Amino acid sequence: MPPVRRLVVDLSIMLAIGLLLALLGPFGTFGASFAFRLVYWMALMIAGYAIYHPAMLVASRVAVRLALPEAAMWAAACAVASVPMTVVVWVVGRIGYTRRWPTLEQALALYVNVAVIGAIGTAMLWIARRRREPAAIVEDAEVAAPVGPALLDRLPPGFGPVLHALEMEDHYVRAHGAYGSALILMRMRDAVAETAPIAGAQVHRSWWVARGAVEGVRREGRNYRLVLPGGVEAPVARGAVFALAAEGWI
Repeated sequence: MPPVRRLVVDLSIMLAIGLLLALLGPFGTFGASFAFRLVYWMALMIAGYAIYHPAMLVASRVAVRLALPEAAMWAAACAVASVPMTVVVWVVGRIGYTRRWPTLEQALALYVNVAVIGAIGTAMLWIARRRREPAAIVEDAEVAAPVGPALLDRLPPGFGPVLHALEMEDHYVRAHGAYGSALILMRMRDAVAETAPIAGAQVHRSWWVARGAVEGVRREGRNYRLVLPGGVEAPVARGAVFALAAEGWI
């Protein structure tokens, strides 16, 4: 999800909680007018997001770095972030009154109230994030999913997912794989074009070989043959020997 859209969703959640609190008027605010309650709770929820959200980002990073449960780190971050949020609530609540520090009992009571609201907001953000993650995972999987060679779609289902070599036989191409071979009616150059993204090379006019399928090299005088799984051997054209040697094939 784009960052701007994520921010809009998160703030919408905070404002929805603020509206609910304005309607309920908890913690002694019900005696005020609805307009006052609405402004009061909306402002506090926005301020709370500015305090809690960075704390949750840090908690997620620490959880990854230290291999700790992310939910537990969010809970701890909520408890910590509730301290500065308590100060904000106290200051806002004293607007128009004489500024003085709260007693320990007042501070603890206010902290508990703030922590409860903070826990609700944090839980809602957590739920929203968990609901976003599956879609993100699917999108990442679709982008990162490896694309197999198109040639495999032309082969019988029993051929398997591994392609070792292609051998030209008249108007056909024989595909060699881990479970045997199969014939395809097509031109050699077209078949080679459909082997991507497998790393390989056309080592002979009538042979294409996958680089990872080469198990060894057999030499007979000036002639080379690549040994493939299953006892298959692919001849190497003399004109291709130098290039293959330079790339470490032989």
